[in-house]
Amino acid sequence: MGAPSSRQAGLHAAIADLRDLAGSDARLYRLARLASLWLLPIMLGIVVLAGFVTGPAPGRDCDGNALGVDFTQVWAAGQAALRGAAGEPYDFPHHLRNLSAAFGPECRFAWHYPPVFLLPAAAVAALPPPTAFLAWSVAGTALFALALRLAGGRAALLVGLAHPLVFCNLVYGQNGLFTAGLLTLGALLVDRRPPVAGLCFGLVAYKPQLAALAPLLLLVTGRWRCLGACLGTVAALCLAALLAFGTAPWLGFLGTLAETDRIILRQAAAGLDLNASAYGAVRLAGGPYALAWAAQIAASLGALALAWWVWTTCPDPRLRAATLLAAAPMLSPYVPVYDLAPLVPATVLLVVAARQAGGLHAHERWLLVTAPLTAALRVGAEATGICFGLVFALATLACLAARALPQPRILRALP
Repeated sequence: MGAPSSRQAGLHAAIADLRDLAGSDARLYRLARLASLWLLPIMLGIVVLAGFVTGPAPGRDCDGNALGVDFTQVWAAGQAALRGAAGEPYDFPHHLRNLSAAFGPECRFAWHYPPVFLLPAAAVAALPPPTAFLAWSVAGTALFALALRLAGGRAALLVGLAHPLVFCNLVYGQNGLFTAGLLTLGALLVDRRPPVAGLCFGLVAYKPQLAALAPLLLLVTGRWRCLGACLGTVAALCLAALLAFGTAPWLGFLGTLAETDRIILRQAAAGLDLNASAYGAVRLAGGPYALAWAAQIAASLGALALAWWVWTTCPDPRLRAATLLAAAPMLSPYVPVYDLAPLVPATVLLVVAARQAGGLHAHERWLLVTAPLTAALRVGAEATGICFGLVFALATLACLAARALPQPRILRALP
């Protein structure tokens, strides 16, 4: 009798403590800083010891996969480009043979990126795999850190780097930190340095599904210098890829678009639990393709409308930037959890705006309290059939909308 009573009392105490934490800005900020001081060295230590010391192979994660396993195909595609065979990554059997020869038969990934991504892939492939992986990870982290520093100062830099989504990108060897860093810099510099902002937006052309929102917002708000720089950057990247690698990768890329749809969306080869889009959420719950696409179209249009509304009515540039970052992933039917990295600087900008406006609202505190649970996004989705990545993204967008958009008088009176 005593043991259950003791556990129940402990549970009630934990819930009470959590409520107290979610009710105090000062305590929440203090806990975030202290937790970051512990989590950041642990996170970086795991990645360095398991990945950078031995390289992406044979270093293994807890699932037995090569740590940084997604980077292996970047290196293999870059190697093909360097030896004058830039079309090979778009030939699935050939790409698998290249991956197997370099990293072992367990590395089986299809190459879906547009040919402009072969430019950085070839650059890192000039290095041996362990050194390339280290350079890749350091560059992505440095760019992301620069964006965090610009968004919220040194405190935001520490807390943001300790976020589980950063660890997720480093473990996978993914490019989400590059994407989040470039989008954040572009969103923050759009009015201060339009050509630089356009350059940053344009450099995200390697992931057109995440890059699409920025030029649309630049167009509807008449930011012509920034839009011109963005489109000019994309054109320059396409021309550079064409001159460097010829037409073969472009023909291969166009020829594999249907295959990409089959592998990524219809077959969900990477796992339904990985995809944090509205489409992925319906498919994870067992819904049919038609319903999944209907949900995705509704989510995309909603995110686009919200971003347009905020960018045309909100005077605070931080909230405009945060809305772009939070809405960009919502436009894609395929959002692997590591591509939710833009939500980290979006949350930082929300907190900065809230502090300068007098403090966080209750729902914003709860968003921050639950943010560390993103460490278990994929595990939770697999166990429950609920797409927690999408829930996290929608909650972030909702908090931004509540702060950035004009509210009815009755809502403004709420805490």
